[in-house]
Amino acid sequence: MNKKIIALTASLVFLLSACGNPTGEDGASTPAETPGKSGKTTATSHQLSTEYYKAVVTDGGYQTSQSRGITLGLNSNFNLKAFEVGLMSLSQDHYATDTHYFQEGQYLDSASVAKWLGRVSEENPDGLNPEDNGSKEPNERNPYFLASILEQDYMVETKDGFAVDGISIGLAMNTVDYYQKVQFGSEFETKISREELLKQGKAMADKIVQRLREIEGVGDIPIVVGIFEQTTKDDLSGGSYIAQATSENGNTKVGSWSAINETKVIFPLAGETSNELTSFENFKAEVENFFPNLSGVTAEAYYTENQLVKMKVTVTTQFYGESEMISFTQHVADKAASFLPPNIPIEVTIDSINGTEAFLARKAGETSFYSHVFD
Repeated sequence: MNKKIIALTASLVFLLSACGNPTGEDGASTPAETPGKSGKTTATSHQLSTEYYKAVVTDGGYQTSQSRGITLGLNSNFNLKAFEVGLMSLSQDHYATDTHYFQEGQYLDSASVAKWLGRVSEENPDGLNPEDNGSKEPNERNPYFLASILEQDYMVETKDGFAVDGISIGLAMNTVDYYQKVQFGSEFETKISREELLKQGKAMADKIVQRLREIEGVGDIPIVVGIFEQTTKDDLSGGSYIAQATSENGNTKVGSWSAINETKVIFPLAGETSNELTSFENFKAEVENFFPNLSGVTAEAYYTENQLVKMKVTVTTQFYGESEMISFTQHVADKAASFLPPNIPIEVTIDSINGTEAFLARKAGETSFYSHVFD
């Protein structure tokens, strides 16, 4: 399923495509009153297509999350983007874009999230990360498993305004917990297996759902929870969601968990040879032969169930003359159509030291690329 993205704000808030039952399997939940600031609530009137959510607007402004910025660290901007965008992508199986509107989470406040991300202790009984066992050795200490919690609210329009019809919660889990034995000392690593990551994440999900149910206004709203597996600091691909479950009908725990098989691979850094990698390398060679002063050609390849579903290519160049850029963009369009994988949506961005110089795109099923050269 294509997951097209449109930026709402500079803080990496995106609106993604959706389909499915808007209230879960039985649709029996009752929408809750809009949380957050009081004031006149409307929605953006323009929708580019049914593949995008409209956004809820309060008093003419975008309403940010009450817990924005509360995190132990997402290791990289790649993880940050994948964490936010991935949760919206996961939510599309539950909240349809033609009936639902997006709003950043309004139920979880910053104080609560900060406590939950801490270690459990006498001083912080609400901590979700395990207590400090006193050890400083990588394979003996209790690591921080949970790095961040993200809430997104999905709303419907009623005769009285807008009401929350579904909540999505993302749990960013560490694969490596970075720490120091002494302040300002060397950095050490505690590695966490996927098996342990999932065990901890699932247990935390039940606790979070139970606590959400106790918040005024949540009631029996469906709550979707996704477990996000962070990548390490030096990984350029960013993490991905690996499991999801839903709490319905006011249940204080989630139902059965289902695995998510989605990955993002960076070309040409991918370790395993594949037809897609070979096609990209042929495209890269043709592009680099056109001008000698390119800084690099890379691509993000998105896979679902081991099938390539989308690709984003970045070409970085040192030249920026207008005639050169026009000629180069035409050449890139020709070679992209010839060498890049067919039948999937592809975006190509050409950058220089001055910023984005040109953009090319092709929808799934098309053979030629739309292109635009910026003045």
